[in-house]
Amino acid sequence: MAKHKDFDAMIARLFKTPDGKKILSHWEERYIKAPVCIPTQPAEQGYYREGQNSVIRTIQNAIKRREHGDYLPQGDNDE
Repeated sequence: MAKHKDFDAMIARLFKTPDGKKILSHWEERYIKAPVCIPTQPAEQGYYREGQNSVIRTIQNAIKRREHGDYLPQGDNDE
């Protein structure tokens, strides 16, 4: 498995391209900005939606870490 810095670099390269930015923007609109739960839906649907959001947040956070260098000092984030 790639180390966090390597993973973040790959994600940042991928989603900083014009197409990558469009895809990420579409996913943010479709998943992050949409309601997670609707009262008439079963609870499982909320868990499913939160999982979708988690993937997008992972991508967003990887890009932010790559841009701002927010890593743990001793390489503790190499998992």
